[in-house]
Amino acid sequence: MKTSSDKERQCRFYRRLFRFFQIIMFPFIRIRASGVDNIPAGPAMLCANHSSNLDPIVMSLAMGIDHHPHYMAKIELFKVPIVSSVIRAIGTISVDRGTRDMAAIKSAIRYLKAGEKVGIFPEGTRVKTDGAKKAKTGAVQIADQVSVPIVPIYISRKKPIFGVCRVIFGAPYHVNPDRQKLTSADYERLTEELMSKITALQHEPEGA
Repeated sequence: MKTSSDKERQCRFYRRLFRFFQIIMFPFIRIRASGVDNIPAGPAMLCANHSSNLDPIVMSLAMGIDHHPHYMAKIELFKVPIVSSVIRAIGTISVDRGTRDMAAIKSAIRYLKAGEKVGIFPEGTRVKTDGAKKAKTGAVQIADQVSVPIVPIYISRKKPIFGVCRVIFGAPYHVNPDRQKLTSADYERLTEELMSKITALQHEPEGA
């Protein structure tokens, strides 16, 4: 169980890391964020498409320093020197993609119940084209179990050097507002709906 001192340490390190990447990336990529006001003040699942290793950094910079998402990341990253130390320090959740990782699910639930945000890429791996890979249902299942809103997010799949990368935050919504008992088929359908919401955001006009 994470203590208040653990939370404070993670937050301090996250804010330092945020400033570091803000300085490092500024000359190379311009992040243009829309709909940031859609991010709830309380707990939420932040769900975005995934095409680059830069996505968590880009998404965090677009959200602003006052939001600290705990990303769910593949377990392989936790075996990389330096990278492992950094992502552990900010409270990243390790996920074994080859199994139904109950430890990762429980960690995400703990963060949400503590009023924090969890970031996840439902596609589960980097995908260059919209709809090219079937998304995993974990995000909607966790959001349903804890009854927190999902924020759909679209990140430009192309991130040209010295170019613009758009990050669009959609309106938060509950996947199961009536608290019905859902089946596996329901979760599959709701995941497809989530990905449709994410993909549709790319057509939002700038400044919307």
